[in-house]
Amino acid sequence: MIHLLLIAEESQAGACAAALSASPDHKLVRKDDLAAAGPLLATGVFDAVVTLAPPGDGVTSHLDAIRAAAGTVPLILLTNDYSPAAEQAAYASGADLVMRTPITTAGFTAATSRLLTPAASPAAAPARAAVVNATIPLHSTGLEVLRDFSRVLGYSLDYKLFTQHFVLKLREILSVNRIAIFLESPPAGTPSQAPDPGGKDRLASVAAVGVSNDLIECIELSRRSGIGLQITRSAQILRIDTDSSAACLAADPKIRREFEILGCQVALPINDRERTLGVALIGGRVTGSPLDDAELQLVYHLLEELGLAIKNSWLHHQLSASHRLFSDVLGAITSGSLVIGADLAVLHANRAFLQFLRGAARLDAHVEFAELPAPLASALHDLSEKGILTDPFFITSPHHTGHTYRVSLIPFPNPDRHLPQPVLALIEDFTQILSAQRAEIETSNARLIALIARRFAHEIRNSLVPLSTHHQLLDTDYANEGFRDSLKASLGRETARIQRFTEQMLFLSQPPYPADCLVKLASLLRESFRHANQALGLSCELELTGLEEDVSIRAHRASLMHAMEEIFLNALQEGGDRGPISVHANTSEDDEGHSRITLGFSNPGEGFAPEVAARATEPFFTTRNTGVGLGLTVARRIIENHSGVLEVRIRSVDNPADIILHLPEV
Repeated sequence: MIHLLLIAEESQAGACAAALSASPDHKLVRKDDLAAAGPLLATGVFDAVVTLAPPGDGVTSHLDAIRAAAGTVPLILLTNDYSPAAEQAAYASGADLVMRTPITTAGFTAATSRLLTPAASPAAAPARAAVVNATIPLHSTGLEVLRDFSRVLGYSLDYKLFTQHFVLKLREILSVNRIAIFLESPPAGTPSQAPDPGGKDRLASVAAVGVSNDLIECIELSRRSGIGLQITRSAQILRIDTDSSAACLAADPKIRREFEILGCQVALPINDRERTLGVALIGGRVTGSPLDDAELQLVYHLLEELGLAIKNSWLHHQLSASHRLFSDVLGAITSGSLVIGADLAVLHANRAFLQFLRGAARLDAHVEFAELPAPLASALHDLSEKGILTDPFFITSPHHTGHTYRVSLIPFPNPDRHLPQPVLALIEDFTQILSAQRAEIETSNARLIALIARRFAHEIRNSLVPLSTHHQLLDTDYANEGFRDSLKASLGRETARIQRFTEQMLFLSQPPYPADCLVKLASLLRESFRHANQALGLSCELELTGLEEDVSIRAHRASLMHAMEEIFLNALQEGGDRGPISVHANTSEDDEGHSRITLGFSNPGEGFAPEVAARATEPFFTTRNTGVGLGLTVARRIIENHSGVLEVRIRSVDNPADIILHLPEV
């Protein structure tokens, strides 16, 4: 951790302060002028002093004053006037480094790394031997000490408060001149003054006694260097006056400097039995005698209890924050929410639920399980006590006549999956939704009825036009043989059209017919093709390939023949007399290994356009002036009733068929 003192007014510091404080390795303290910074410079806590060049010609006097107050602390000048003469004058006045603004965090760190890294000494000085004195007993016995500290750790759930009380009690027991506790940043969800960009590497003071507030404000420890690094690595007690500490003091001179700045002699880890949360620094006794090993061991274990209490405090605050968030979310939603515990006690009921249960009265009163409506209480009891989850259901409110509510239950299983279990109930007002659904259904039904009536009228009118014309000429032209032939043809053609339309409606309205007999598929295809040819008055040919004469399927003959006839009618209307209608058959297996017959229908026409193929089987969809658009709809339903599939395809190089049927083979 690099401790920087920035001497500059807030209006001028701006971007420089932001760049310096952006690194988690920098601890920055800003003061407006040298008068405010002087007491802090006297503490020797800072690794470097950074200042901005004042406007005008006052740079030299400004640097002279800071150098006199800072002593040997490195002095860095930031200026926008980076001329050789100004740079030489700055160095002559005591600056150790001159940098041109604006600066970046990476650039500042790289430029100052060698300046702030001390040169290696030829040989580490031997550590001062520890003074061995007779053990000074504690003021209380061990049991009394533990009793006193148990009271301290139960003082509050706020870790800062009970840590401060811990420090005061520890000072009373040990009779030392100063104690400081440094901890890592608490995890997310615990009360914190501000987000800490340094995370767990920065160890900030949370409690101290005998150390000035100005010093505590300026200094932090770091896990990357100094005492923080050594304690984190070893998790052992570190004493400045012992031979065992000589090696680490020689390897990292910053350890001795941090001890000297804080005026302490011993550093102890604060553990939670899993890892190190921080460091406790303790000074010397007020009598001048050192702490002995037995006392330090007791303090070590007391600090471990403190670490556990701090960890539990953090967990408590995280749990409280999660609970508050959960309560705030449930309270803010417009749906009613109710949470019951495993003992069927009501743990939470938001305002929306209270309005559902009680209307506008007693919105702040506690809810008892006995107040709940019987259907809701029964479903909650079954889910909590028996684990029986009920599908969402509808209930009515006794205080909102005409309103319908939907209830959804969500269980909260216990970690061991044992019953009973807590349950959350969400209650949503579905009155408007159900009303909108009914209105939409009524509107859809009205549109469907209008469409059916329009198509019926159009189709029947098409059939009545030739019949009406012959009726008008019946008295005058009946003796004409040509008239009689035309009348006979019209009667046959139009009655067949009306009969086909009637059969389509019957197949749509009636339940599926049972597939009660074996039908030879080739014979059925030829017969249905002949009927379709006759219905349109055509004489097209049928090309049937790939199908053996004895191949049979289980079907309802009449309905399956009607489906095939509808498919052939569609093909004949598209192809006309331009060529034969082709049906190619092959046998394959479905995904479950069952044998099935695939029939591909194609005609000499142009095939289905992409937009037509997507809607070809929709009821009442048609691209022709005649018909009601039910042919392929009826065919698909009949095929599906025979456990088959009807597909409308777009022609391609690999797929010459327009319609493909898949039917199970016997």
